[in-house]
Formats: sequence, C-alpha cells, structure tokens
Amino acid sequence: MSKPSPLENMPLPKVLASMAGQAALFTFWGWILWNLTDHPASGFITLTWWEAGAGVALAAALIALSAGLALAFPRYAEWIVRSQARQYPFLRKRISMGAILVISIGAGVGEEALFRAGLQTLLSAYLPFPLALAIASGLFAAIHFAKPMNSVLIFVIGCLFGGVYWASGSLLTVMIGHAIYDVYALWALQEALHRYGVFHTEAAEPLHDRPANETLPATTKTTGENR
Repeated sequence: MSKPSPLENMPLPKVLASMAGQAALFTFWGWILWNLTDHPASGFITLTWWEAGAGVALAAALIALSAGLALAFPRYAEWIVRSQARQYPFLRKRISMGAILVISIGAGVGEEALFRAGLQTLLSAYLPFPLALAIASGLFAAIHFAKPMNSVLIFVIGCLFGGVYWASGSLLTVMIGHAIYDVYALWALQEALHRYGVFHTEAAEPLHDRPANETLPATTKTTGENR
C-alpha cells in the first residue's frame, strides 16, 4: 500500500501555507549546507540575465519533452496521471493559476536550494560527483512520496537539474527551470485528472505500480510530473 500524501484532506490555504513554509525551510537549510563548504557565501545564488534566460530555455525543453512523450506513449501518460491522484488530493477541486504559481515557485526555489546548491554541493566536496548527484537526486525523489515508477522519473529529473547546476554553476537557472516546468506539469496534471474523471473512480479502482497491459483510451493528450 502506498504512503498517504502529507497533504491528504488539507484545505487549499493550508496547502499553500505549507508549501511556502517548506520552501523557506528548504532554502534556509540549503544555504546552511552551502556554507559548510569552502564556497563563498555570496556565491550561493547570483542574478544575471543569462542565468534567467538559461532557466527559461531549460523549462521549455522539459515541457516540449514531456508533451512529446505524452503524445508518443499515451497509455503510459494516462497511467502516470492516474497514479498521482493520491499525491495531489487538493486538485480534487480545481485550483487557480495563482495557486499553481505559488506551489510551483515554492518547489522550484526551495528544492533546488536544498538539493542542488546545498546537499549536492556539500556531498561533492567529499564524494565523486556521480555519487553525490545520485544521493542528492535520490533524496529529492524520496520527499515526493511517489509510487515506485514515478519516483524513478523524479530521480531522473533530479539528476538532470543536478547536472545542469554542476555544468552552469547557476542556482538561478535550475530554480527558474524547475519552477516554470512545475507550472506546466501541475496545470496539465489537474486538467488530465479531471478529464479522465480520476477522482470519481480512484476509490473503486486499484492504482498499480505500473501500467496495465490493456490498451488505455487513445485520447490521452498530456501529462506532467510535479514536486
């Protein structure tokens, strides 16, 4: 049996407050971990136009890839959507774009500050980079309380963000890329959950750890992963 979501039965205002508090806490601990290395405190995050532009480009690439894979593999795309219903119970009633922005920005800022600038940077000072990347990305996946196959996808995305951060040295780039992608992913997930009527059937239908062998309806158009 999968773990219940920490957000189960929580009213939307409390969900948003919880997300904002988590983002602040993650950012604080990311900064603490960064300062345990020999990097200067002022280098934790820098703000330049090229970093912002690279973040937008990163998000655009991820969105195009996600949409393309959903169109190419509709059966898996629908399974991914259905398997996330219990992770995001607050989507049972449609939330506004403003709420989606708050959740996505909080995830993009807090998670990248903690897992990339903080944990990955600290681990890289003592471990080979591939191992540091794997550990940071594994913990990043673990906090999402996802089903096994979804956790693998989140781990891969974490490795991608970690690789971009290592190559660019820019926390702003991965924060922006993560946040914009999450806006798309959360919006697409909400639309798909309601289009498939998932919340009306989830109590009666079991959610498997992998797609069933039967062919799902070919009407699947989009899906998304979120933190």
